[in-house]
Amino acid sequence: MEHYLLIKVEGFKQQELISECMKKNIPLRNIKIKNNIEMTLKIRNEDFVSFKSIGKNKYRITIISEGGYIPLLSLILDNKARICGIFIFVLIIYFQTFFISEIRIEGYEMFTEREIRECLKEGGMFEGCKKSMNLEKLKLYLYDKLDNVAFVSINLKGCLAEVKIVEGTINLEKVDKSRPCNIVADKEGYVYKVTPIEGIRAADTGSYVKKGDVIISGTVPVKSTAYGQPESDVTERYVHAEGKVLAKIPYRFVYNQSLYEIIKKPTGNFFYALDLTLGEKRIRTADVYNPYEVSAADEIKTFKGVRPFPFSFSLSKINEIELQSKKRSREDMEKAVNKLVRQEIKEKLPKNAQILNKSLYFGKEKNIIEVAVMIESLQEIGMEQEIVFGEHAE
Repeated sequence: MEHYLLIKVEGFKQQELISECMKKNIPLRNIKIKNNIEMTLKIRNEDFVSFKSIGKNKYRITIISEGGYIPLLSLILDNKARICGIFIFVLIIYFQTFFISEIRIEGYEMFTEREIRECLKEGGMFEGCKKSMNLEKLKLYLYDKLDNVAFVSINLKGCLAEVKIVEGTINLEKVDKSRPCNIVADKEGYVYKVTPIEGIRAADTGSYVKKGDVIISGTVPVKSTAYGQPESDVTERYVHAEGKVLAKIPYRFVYNQSLYEIIKKPTGNFFYALDLTLGEKRIRTADVYNPYEVSAADEIKTFKGVRPFPFSFSLSKINEIELQSKKRSREDMEKAVNKLVRQEIKEKLPKNAQILNKSLYFGKEKNIIEVAVMIESLQEIGMEQEIVFGEHAE
């Protein structure tokens, strides 16, 4: 940060000048000899007078620029508006440290993020509130307002508040086993295995059952053994049917895949863009000026604030993109479809479902490949259905 000068020296016998400076302990830096009569170098400001006395009238010496702390301080002190801007900017950043600018919520499943944020706001925590709040009191408020919450953790990391919610298990209602019922199918499928604990098996292995069909019956026939009664007389008793029923349930998903893949290749051309948001207004310089037909933005740095008003500032690098098409292989399409299938399984199949078989069938129509996926899963399908007597019975 010392004060130095970048100078240009024009004249013959440049090596003699450098040698004389070395003899008199005048340090020279960044010496660049352009040709036989011209070179540039850096020298300390306090050595400039001695350097000129060595050169005398043999060389033409020109100061190109100055650097170091003295020119920098002079530039800053000469611009009062810049000093005020820097002071206000530092003050705003310091003022930001007293408030929460972002709330991150993790661990919820039963609740939506909006519900938890509303509950936090009612308890006194929201984006823009002071950090000097009673977190233990807020935790107790969340325990009281959110049902089935086993644990709440709130950590402050700078201006970020991390809220973690751990939900408890739901206590199931006690089953009244004195009430007669059947085990019926709660979804369609092919019966794979029936294990009755109480009741009579009513569906064969491999048979197709629809939703509501009886699989384990709670109506049990009883032969009469009383004296004087014929053995052919059969009566019935009703029990609370229990057991486990497994069924094979098929699923079919269809996905359309493009035969060609669009590849985005950077050309190497780029420019920088600013993105400024003040409240609900947003200004993007890339929307005003963008000479590229196709481009991609890479965010480099972002600064967000809440006080004294919500704002954000980000710097992005806008890269020019060249689009190229490439024919996709069967393996690439299989990978893409398998990824979609895994998401479908996660969303539509129960967690305890077992995948027995998966098949992919490809069909081509112009530049579109239709991929049909057949999945065979093994699931538990039984549910209780009360046996109704009297006038409400079917």
